[in-house]
Amino acid sequence: MDHIKAISLQEADQAFGVRSLFHLDRQDDDAEVVVLRGGTSLENLPLDFSHLDAWSGLTKAHPGMFLGVVVEGSLAVADWITNWEWDFGPFLLVRGDVRAKNFATAGSEVVIEGDLHVAQTLAGVYNHGHTVIRGDTRAQVVLTAEHLTEFHGRLHAELGIAGNFLRVAGPAKVQVNAWSGYVCDLQGNILPDLGARSTRALRALDPEFWDLDSRTILKAMEAGRSLLRAPGPAQPDPSAPETPDEAIRGVLRLAGCREHDRWDDGFVVGRDASAIEVYFCEADEPDAPGTPGAPEALDPEAELRRYAKVLSRAGYRVAVDPHDEDVLRVGIGS
Repeated sequence: MDHIKAISLQEADQAFGVRSLFHLDRQDDDAEVVVLRGGTSLENLPLDFSHLDAWSGLTKAHPGMFLGVVVEGSLAVADWITNWEWDFGPFLLVRGDVRAKNFATAGSEVVIEGDLHVAQTLAGVYNHGHTVIRGDTRAQVVLTAEHLTEFHGRLHAELGIAGNFLRVAGPAKVQVNAWSGYVCDLQGNILPDLGARSTRALRALDPEFWDLDSRTILKAMEAGRSLLRAPGPAQPDPSAPETPDEAIRGVLRLAGCREHDRWDDGFVVGRDASAIEVYFCEADEPDAPGTPGAPEALDPEAELRRYAKVLSRAGYRVAVDPHDEDVLRVGIGS
């Protein structure tokens, strides 16, 4: 391929100054670096030592693995750029802009000198790496769970998950619709006008990603999936019969009863060996009182009475569990 070649680390440093940008002090000058011509278009780019060698198709003069990738101009990636190796990974230097569907780093060090446009998710998932974007950044979701990420230009996103590791050049350059976690300036000082102590913004994610499990997120990104919850209520599979549990859940939702989740108090529909159970449960991570956007507090006893009334009107047999007055046992029919 005429758009890709291998050069020595010494040549890469002379041409691009990579030793001053990345931690390469212990690497000898004969180690090799992949160089891509500017304006390159790729299907994907694996930033892992275990995969980069094979992906490049290049014959190496040095026995060691390629140390990193330099793109002489801009780079367009149709699908993903991902780095799965938690503790390390090849560096990436792009002298121009980057466009990709998804972009995830863990142990790799990344410097993008131009703009970064990610159609879905920009994620930094481990603290051994470091990503710097000199230009403007745009993405659906920007997630920096542990990976230090610096935005020197403007930042636009629907959801920012900062995890105390997201740094920006200044609040005036940031337009993010919802935050979870603290945001800092480039020196690491917390910016009081950005970010949020609450994790409530994570509700914008599909519930599968609420716990921010890194490997689940990277797998979804490589599959081309957005992390955001699909608009509107989840649609059941029309070919699958509705279970009794799902039917009861639907009746309560339709009546406006709040369902329990990580952030909100509400009803839970469960099942023991002989019956379906409905009960009130407190949130796993409730907001502090007075937090903007937090829902009004619910009275457990009043909610339980409400559940019983709604389900009775819908034709269910409802009785208080004889062994637990806070649980309703629900049956079908009169």
